[in-house]
Amino acid sequence: MPNENAWSVITAPTSNSLILGIDFPAAGRREAGFEDLAEKMGSAWSGHGILQTTPPPVRLADRPAGDFYTDFWLRDGEWEKYEVVAVLGYCVGGVYAGEIAERLAEKQGKAPKVILFDAQVTDLQLLESEIHKMIGLAGPVFSAEEAEHARKRAAEIVGTPSIGLIDAAVEIVDLYREMASIAFQRIGLAEARRDEVVLLFESYMTWLSAASQIDPSRAWGESLSITSSDYAELERSGAATVVNAAKALGRRIELEIGHVDLLRDDSTVRALLDSAEF
Repeated sequence: MPNENAWSVITAPTSNSLILGIDFPAAGRREAGFEDLAEKMGSAWSGHGILQTTPPPVRLADRPAGDFYTDFWLRDGEWEKYEVVAVLGYCVGGVYAGEIAERLAEKQGKAPKVILFDAQVTDLQLLESEIHKMIGLAGPVFSAEEAEHARKRAAEIVGTPSIGLIDAAVEIVDLYREMASIAFQRIGLAEARRDEVVLLFESYMTWLSAASQIDPSRAWGESLSITSSDYAELERSGAATVVNAAKALGRRIELEIGHVDLLRDDSTVRALLDSAEF
């Protein structure tokens, strides 16, 4: 098997055929993940083992290069015993999916299919949006003034002239820590738990920042892209993180599904059965 420290097993392989899912999984998130998709695909994918990336322990201070994560996921394990038939990428995970597919094409002599779900690339506005997401999830925990302060500060960070992505990510994490401290104190949760949550957020910011150093356009040009109605609307409204991704995509399928349900909806299953042979 590939390195167990780098991959979690969704479905154990019963043959030498593998499907890889590239995502940043986190407990308790609202969005469906590749575990949900594998369950929905059922017997259609029963002949394949399905693995999902495990993010390595790395901090923003380490400033990992763009290929750091791909090296971690592919450097160990008995890859020669398997054929990867498809690499799936969710959101920014699609950037890494493209690079992994290219590396595997060289290793195994045949390129795996690249299938992207709500593909996007990292930019400063994407980092800013994570604070907006936190405020939305926290609901009434923050006062209107506190929420507005966080939104304004996030906009100031990403609007700083010539700021780099990693430097912006560091400041976004500091803001996240500030807001998390308010929230955890207000609802009576321990500081140790707050620190765990902030560390997870920092790991995610590191993952996003490193992806900005990768050009996935070559692999994406041969991809199948499945897009939710939410992301289609973001593209139409000019959101750069989605617009810039769309420029590189191959065949596209837009579904009338919200982003959070994209990997667990029956119409996604139908689209894959109709359009993704491997």
